[in-house]
Formats: sequence, C-alpha cells, structure tokens
Amino acid sequence: MATSNIPALLQRVDRTLNRETQYNFQEPFEPKEYNTAMITGHRWFEYDIKVDKLITMALNQGVTKFFCGMALGTDQIAAEILIRRKLKWTAVIPCADQHKLWKPRQQSHYKKLLAQATEQKCLYQTYSTGVMHARNQWMVNRSDICLAVFEGDRYGRGGGTASTFKMARARNLLIYQYIPSESRFLILEPAHRQLSLF
Repeated sequence: MATSNIPALLQRVDRTLNRETQYNFQEPFEPKEYNTAMITGHRWFEYDIKVDKLITMALNQGVTKFFCGMALGTDQIAAEILIRRKLKWTAVIPCADQHKLWKPRQQSHYKKLLAQATEQKCLYQTYSTGVMHARNQWMVNRSDICLAVFEGDRYGRGGGTASTFKMARARNLLIYQYIPSESRFLILEPAHRQLSLF
C-alpha cells in the first residue's frame, strides 16, 4: 500500500520507531539516566489506566519527578494518578487565571489537585496569547522523557498536544506515546547524534 496519503509526521514517527510495546516493565532498555518526565495529552481523553501505564513506564526508567501542565483531560488525570501513587510532581501553571472560564465543578477539582502538588510553578499572572505554548516549552526543556496521549496530527491542524509532541521530538527526548484510536503504546527512542570528523 502506498504511503503517499499518510501524513509526513506519522511517516517520520513510524520510520524512527525502534521498538513497540509489548514493553517489559521490569527493566530499562537504555543505560542513560532519566530523572524527569513531562505529561501531555488530549483534553477529551479520560481513561486513567492508560495514563497510569505511561507513568509506570517512566518510573521503570528511573524517573523520580514529573511535570504536569494542569489542563483539563490528560493532564488532570495524570495529576490524580501522581497523587494516588504518592509521587513527586510539579504543577506547571501557564497563568494564574488558567481556570477562569471553566465550569465551577472543574475549577473546584483543579484547586484540589493543585493543593496536593509537591510544587507549583506559575509562569504568568494572566492569560495572553502564547502562555500555553510557553508552559509546554518550559516542561520540555526540563524533561528527560515525554509521556504523550497523542493521536497524531493527521490533518496538520496543530494544537497544543501536537506542538508539544513536536517540541519533544526536536529536543530528542525519549517519548512514550499512547494512541487512543489504536489502543497501543509506542516507544520513540532518541535519535543518536553522530559526530562528524570532517
């Protein structure tokens, strides 16, 4: 079957994939030391068992600290799991009024999660264009692993999860990706940079 109809991003991911799970949760596959992991994912996602598996995969690589952007959906599911498992995590808040337009129930839940974070990092006092992107870049810059609930950007529309995924790839992070529509996990290993002697 020709691949011309498959978006370029997905083709690149498939070509760079070195192993898929069935992942052995018992032992890390790389000798590199991994200390921090960030979480990104779709706002509509609501299945905690899959996010829990991503977190387990990071823990089995030696991660001791997580960064969570606190958006609705995947982020807050991850925060709930990190609290339940008594893990260290930083709530990375793009702006102090992030929750301002949310429903009262969502605001209340958000505040309860924040109160249980190991640390809080608020980047800006008020919302303005670009604060969400800045939050995502802040997490990518400080992480060794990216945990992503990401369908892929099939139609090139972008969005927060797509741009964060691209930033993680560009920064050469180890990525654990869960693709909801396919019910499968992918492991995207960092590309090994080669030193040219000429």
